[in-house]
Amino acid sequence: MKKLLLSTTLLVGLYSIQAHADYVAPKPTISSQAAQYSIMDINSLSKAAKSGQAGAQFYLATKYQQGKDVKQSDTQAFAWYKAAADQGLSPAQLNVGRMLADGIGTRKDEALARKYFEKAASHGDNRASFNLAMMEEQKKNYVGAYQWYELSTRDGMLDNKVITLSEGKKTALAANLTQDQIRAARDRADKWIQAQ
Repeated sequence: MKKLLLSTTLLVGLYSIQAHADYVAPKPTISSQAAQYSIMDINSLSKAAKSGQAGAQFYLATKYQQGKDVKQSDTQAFAWYKAAADQGLSPAQLNVGRMLADGIGTRKDEALARKYFEKAASHGDNRASFNLAMMEEQKKNYVGAYQWYELSTRDGMLDNKVITLSEGKKTALAANLTQDQIRAARDRADKWIQAQ
């Protein structure tokens, strides 16, 4: 029975949260800027992005990723997401992590992907925690996977679809872990939150 549950867990583990994250701005002034960037013409958006505006860089990246108003380019999308991510924009950090993990628009680099996912997770983005859990599960580190699935169900910038998926993954993993391992994973999740 444990092997069957583990096989199911691994198959579901191949499910990937899409690289594109929505820009959710925490402050009213930034929110109005974000709304402004989302409707800007491509020339104004490019100018704002080149001047270092993280929100503009994020929206320009989405345009390149989708091929909307510009020629589709994963390389350009990655470059603009990375510029926004390096300024601390968590949805961009999530996207950079996903693109690095999959080698989209850049070379595949799982170690660097992990760093960007951790940055986004530290801002409460549970989609990043979910991706970290999948990385651990693929390495067969089930205690580590449980820890990140646990984190992806907690407070923060929560995506309800991710919470549901994570709860299912935790249940499947629990069938293959001892109570001590589950307790250790939860303790590690608690410590990670406290460290943030």
